[in-house]
Amino acid sequence: MSRRETVFRAAAFGALAASGLPALANAQVISDTVSPAMSQLQIIGDAQADLFDRVVPSVCYISTEYTSMATQLNLDASQLPKGVGTGFVWDKKGHIVTNFHVINKVDNAIVTLTLPNGEQKKYTAKLTGVDPDKDIAVLKIDAPESELTVLAVGDSLKSRVGQYSFAVGNPFGQDHTLTTGVISGKNRIITAPTGRKISGVLQTDAAINPGNSGGPLLDSLGNLIGINTASLGAGVSAGVGFAVPINLARPSIEQLIEFGQVQRAILGISYLERAPTASESERGGLPQVTRGIVVLEVPKGSPAEKAGMLAVAKPANPKDPKSKPTIGDIIVGINKDEIKDPLDLSNVLSKYKPGQKVDVLVLRGPEQKKQTLKLELGAFQGAAFTKLENERGADFATKGTPINVPLGDIAPAVTPKMPQAN
Repeated sequence: MSRRETVFRAAAFGALAASGLPALANAQVISDTVSPAMSQLQIIGDAQADLFDRVVPSVCYISTEYTSMATQLNLDASQLPKGVGTGFVWDKKGHIVTNFHVINKVDNAIVTLTLPNGEQKKYTAKLTGVDPDKDIAVLKIDAPESELTVLAVGDSLKSRVGQYSFAVGNPFGQDHTLTTGVISGKNRIITAPTGRKISGVLQTDAAINPGNSGGPLLDSLGNLIGINTASLGAGVSAGVGFAVPINLARPSIEQLIEFGQVQRAILGISYLERAPTASESERGGLPQVTRGIVVLEVPKGSPAEKAGMLAVAKPANPKDPKSKPTIGDIIVGINKDEIKDPLDLSNVLSKYKPGQKVDVLVLRGPEQKKQTLKLELGAFQGAAFTKLENERGADFATKGTPINVPLGDIAPAVTPKMPQAN
């Protein structure tokens, strides 16, 4: 063997070992009669194939129907496509993790498991709970433990830009598709279906297409590091995909399974996601806001209403262009923490638990008069607009605050068509 081939082989093994591909531990000495480059490619290929074979039984095919939506839109049910998404097995109790937007407004969801022997089993899913602000949903299927292969959970905090990443899902209904790439970036910010921001998101160039939503993003050992959620590809992959890191998602998943809701402290309001610009303020009639968040709605029975918080008042005469809305409260602080924008509010509330009492500093009315409200924090309990049976029964399902998120684009199953012969 030439010195150049020896150096090449050492460098290739070093690079592959650094990637963490599991097959390298058992790599055999490369035959002198085989090209070093081809041998390394075979090692990589075998490692990826082994990874895929291991995780297939953990990755689910989720098909959904929207019959009620068809009725509301006065359409024939056959005119709305059956949706498709991806999920993965979380535990031996049959809990399946996916994206909230996969099951938003569905009438039913069928989860298909692929067993290690290739046999497929279908189950009608129940709803365990949702966290729309992180685009997470947990389903429950009544499958025996022998059919449930739990996906190993990794540590997304240890993910580094440049490391290999693998996505397994059902893009366009093509079940158990493997796409590969690298971690392209960290600490990205994406928008959840509710309009709230999700920070700390992983970016990958592994192809993420409609139907991949809710599927796992894996590291080179096959460990779960993220939940594939979105792509910038306007319906097709553009090499810029996003996954909610598992370290961020795990608390929500575990709380949904234990309580049926996330244990997140809330004020119980809706608010402007950003301050209006000068031109928007002039057109809309609200004063220009330089800090804090504008309270839009204060639902009856909410912690905010009990504390006396005021929302924007609608124009006295909506038909009169001169009649303008009147601003209510602008939240600028909680206890000793300043609130400049919605991200501040999320970060500050994460320090507290439901039931704790806080002082909320607001600027009230057009005069922007300072006022302190005594408020007992509530608990988030979102009830999805879906007809899925709730794991805890119908009574539990009625206790939540309905999360009426507009139905986005449905990811349909697509049957590829081959070109017609001339």
